[in-house]
Amino acid sequence: MALSGGRITAGVVRVDREVRRPVGPYSAFVHLVLQELERAGFDGAPRFLGIDERGRERLSYLPGWVAPDLAHGDWRDEQLGAAAELVRRFHEALGQSELSRGAETVCHNDLGPCNSIHIDGMPRAFIDWDAAWPGPRIIDLAHAVWRWVIISDTEELPLEEQARRVGLMRDAYGGVDRSGLLDAVVANQDRVIESADSRGDWASSTWHRGERAWFAAHRAAFAHALRP
Repeated sequence: MALSGGRITAGVVRVDREVRRPVGPYSAFVHLVLQELERAGFDGAPRFLGIDERGRERLSYLPGWVAPDLAHGDWRDEQLGAAAELVRRFHEALGQSELSRGAETVCHNDLGPCNSIHIDGMPRAFIDWDAAWPGPRIIDLAHAVWRWVIISDTEELPLEEQARRVGLMRDAYGGVDRSGLLDAVVANQDRVIESADSRGDWASSTWHRGERAWFAAHRAAFAHALRP
């Protein structure tokens, strides 16, 4: 059965209580990450179950709801706080692993509502670990903050409320440099734009360039909200 919801990678299907996905160039590393999370007792990621007869990776199926779009204005404070805490938990687990290769941790690199499993309205697990790679914690948190909170459409979510929610997620995660978090948001926007350009996805590139320009123009409002 093909899976629906969120932004599903092509070729992903559910077979009984498993998810079967095509392997990618970094799948071997991702499998090690998922195994390390299992050993650490982190329950917010699928389990790697092996490779099937068609060469697809086998992952445990996580029941729950996946957001079909970002829907920035829909999230409650407790959901945003839970998401940031979930990020911190897996960062702490992977930061103790040799997989971090000298970096602070292993980052997911695509955190947001569309890659989160929600149970009883709360984010409880992250899926689609294809881009996992060693890196600094703040880059991962900033990507989550961007995808859950920051949007140029201030009718969907007013600027002042966005700034407040960035502070909420920063505080829920804990121990994050204020100016560094905003720098990391820009770094994530640049990375996504570069990726879209490399794929020739000009619609995505154009939209994200507009979002980056809007964030740059309103960065002072976010910096003000993040003051001690």
